[in-house]
Order: sequence, then C-alpha cells, then structure tokens
Amino acid sequence: MVKDKKFAVAIAIIIVLALALIYILLIGPKIQSFFLNTQIKVQQQTINALIEGVKQQGSVGLTDGTNQIVCVKYEPPQQEQPAANLTNTSG
Repeated sequence: MVKDKKFAVAIAIIIVLALALIYILLIGPKIQSFFLNTQIKVQQQTINALIEGVKQQGSVGLTDGTNQIVCVKYEPPQQEQPAANLTNTSG
C-alpha cells in the first residue's frame, strides 16, 4: 500500500514537471510572441494615426495630465541655389 502511494506521487510529480516543461518550451513563447506582435501592431497604428493627424490638422497635442507635447510637421528650410558661374567680363 505504501509503495502504491509513493509510485502515484512520483507519477504525479513527473506529470507536473512534464507539463511545466511543455509550457516553458512550447506554450509560453507562443503567448509572449502573440502579445509582442500585438503591441507592435498597436504602436504602429498609433504612430500612423499621429502622422495622419499632423498631415490633416498641422499639429497634434499629446498630454498625460501634467505634461503636453505638440507634434507639428517639420519642413526644412529651402537651400538657395548657387548662382550659375557668374564671371566678371569687364576689363
């Protein structure tokens, strides 16, 4: 009777360890990958929405309650074209 209980406990421990190993090696990484991909997708959608808002409205304000950031479209200054080979012909 005592041998049967020890054997049952040993089998239960082996099953628990096997399930933990399966979770660690197979299930856990798939769950983490799913959540990471979802976060990346939401981040990309958020950035695209901000860019679209700036394109349409000219600026977008972001706030966390105490701080505020204003996103505006940046247009670099136009560089002047150098004059084409001006030579002094007087002389």
